[in-house]
Amino acid sequence: MVCMISPAEVQSFVDDGYLVVNALVGPEDVKAARDDAALFAQGHYRAENLPADGRMLAVHFPHWVSSVALGLVHHPGMVDVVSKVAGAHLAHWHGRVKCMQSMLFLKPPGLQGQAWHQDERFIPTRDRSLIGAWIALDDATTENGCLWVIPGSHRDGVLYPFRDHGRPDEFDPTDEAFDFDPAGAIPVEVKTGDVVFFNGYLLHRSLKNRTNGTRRALVNHYMSSSSLLPWMLPKNLDVATADNRTVIPVAGDDPYAWKGYAESPDEVFIRPHAGSWSAHDPLHIDTSIAINAPADVVWSTLTDTARYPEWNNYIVNVVGDNVAGATLTLTAHATGMDPMTYDVEVAAVETLVLMGWNGGLLDRSQFSGTHRWELTADGAITIVRHHEHFTGTKAADILSAHRDNMENDFKRFNEALRSESERRAALSKGLA
Repeated sequence: MVCMISPAEVQSFVDDGYLVVNALVGPEDVKAARDDAALFAQGHYRAENLPADGRMLAVHFPHWVSSVALGLVHHPGMVDVVSKVAGAHLAHWHGRVKCMQSMLFLKPPGLQGQAWHQDERFIPTRDRSLIGAWIALDDATTENGCLWVIPGSHRDGVLYPFRDHGRPDEFDPTDEAFDFDPAGAIPVEVKTGDVVFFNGYLLHRSLKNRTNGTRRALVNHYMSSSSLLPWMLPKNLDVATADNRTVIPVAGDDPYAWKGYAESPDEVFIRPHAGSWSAHDPLHIDTSIAINAPADVVWSTLTDTARYPEWNNYIVNVVGDNVAGATLTLTAHATGMDPMTYDVEVAAVETLVLMGWNGGLLDRSQFSGTHRWELTADGAITIVRHHEHFTGTKAADILSAHRDNMENDFKRFNEALRSESERRAALSKGLA
């Protein structure tokens, strides 16, 4: 049965960036989708990137191989809603919609959610018309990892910067968006068969499934048929006119039908719940860690360099004032090497936010590094991103030879910082 949403609900979507339509998908369709999810989990369909441990977090493009998933792409109620809201922000919206992606989230007990992100960063449209239609195949709660959204975060059409989240136990390997105020975030708890529609610029996330049950959801992504889709394209193409044609028209006519349509591959892709999505930047080392201590405690531990010898097994001594513009003399005990003493310049000290040092060889044109620690508070947790970018004529060769040890040293520093910060936090509460 087609679900007709009211003009008030359309306006609510435009204002808030999301809309929940209750019981939009009926019990028979839900049962079929659940049975199909079991087939994916059992390896019934051809799949790329199968996890070694057999635990699947999510399946990308299930509609490429499954008639059940494809049928839900065309579900009349969902198509009716997306044809109304996908371009509701446009002055002359015509209701023409196509689908380009589906994702089946299996999310068994203990597996992670996905950190703050915006779907338009991954699937770009030309008119901000990307819509996610998130079908609950189980009741979604805060305990089993429901969606969280920041209402209105889509309005300016800003794509936020992103970084490693440093919380692999809570979130999958996808990076996180940052540099926004998450204070207005709310959970979107829904019942089986409910559908959450959300704009591609809306900031949203989910947390780990902390229950003993599986939390399944099928998500379809739609957009205006009038928008080109510069997505998953070969190199050396003009992005302004590039257009992925692995799409399915679902409402209205397709103004680009004359281009034809690409055939879907006959296999799906499994999203990893551990590891990495992409290779390292060859001139960059990026690590993060989540510390169970307030940001002020972590900051005081990080910046009190005079006490480094008490807890730091990598940078074992620091001489000098840790203030912007000063020079520090460090003694570092790097992996596989004798302790080495050298100078760095303090580039930045922004309270509770950032500490940065610059160092390198005497001839900085050959090798130099910009070393930074960035802090982000997330409730009672503090996320520390610890990274360094290298430049110079010898940078690539030096990094090629020493990257693994250097990354290990950064992680040693992080773990020591966490241990000391959590110890100090416990002392401040009289717990140790």
